[in-house]
Amino acid sequence: MQTDPSSEDLPRIEDEAFGGLNLLTKSLHDLDDRGLILSLAAFAEDALGSLLKAFMLPSEATSQLLEGFNAPLGTFSARIKAAYSIGLLTKDQFLDLERLRKIRNEFAHTWRLIDITKPKIVSLIDAMSYSRIDDLFPETPADKVRSSMSCLLLELRSAAHQVSKKGTQARLIGNHLMRGFSGDFDAQLQSAREELKDILLRLQGSQGKKREFYIALLTRFMDRLTVLARPETPEQRKWVTALHAEVRHALPKSPA
Repeated sequence: MQTDPSSEDLPRIEDEAFGGLNLLTKSLHDLDDRGLILSLAAFAEDALGSLLKAFMLPSEATSQLLEGFNAPLGTFSARIKAAYSIGLLTKDQFLDLERLRKIRNEFAHTWRLIDITKPKIVSLIDAMSYSRIDDLFPETPADKVRSSMSCLLLELRSAAHQVSKKGTQARLIGNHLMRGFSGDFDAQLQSAREELKDILLRLQGSQGKKREFYIALLTRFMDRLTVLARPETPEQRKWVTALHAEVRHALPKSPA
């Protein structure tokens, strides 16, 4: 799966495309459960609208689909389905947005006191994908939904930026983030070694969901090695090969 943009692109994209996302993420820890969910859902709905608008032809018809009273693509549900059906979302992104929508409905459709520990809500949060840009296991349902949805919103804004930049015929549509490594080859290799050491340390002794999280992190680390600087000497190629071997050795063996 394509993984554009890299972590080196993120500061520039944030400056150009993210608007209120930074303000939202800074405030998430200060909100109660209802405020957290409703804020995430409202921002996701707006981000989907921006993504759809960037992809569609600039026309009055597009505005009528997305904006105004009773617009066909004016609801969270319709925007999720539309964005997925035309290839602007990956399946994982689609499913996570649907989970957020269902959680949003639990809070929005009652005036009674309700919190994020309700079993139905916990089950939906538990099914969400882990953030692709956070390295620490989310210990609580609130941590999980904040982490997962912050990454997803970042991906939506990144996708809208890429579509706008490349035009409606952009080859890259749905995407996930993949962090790269900075510096020259030696600096990248050192950084990769340190990250791998940290992941293996955290994996050691972890159990249950936490173990699954760090195994997934280790798998993504293997993918990230594909963007490591190209080795130029036999010695450098030897170190890259050894690093790949160490990751493969650490990953659980698939059942025969």
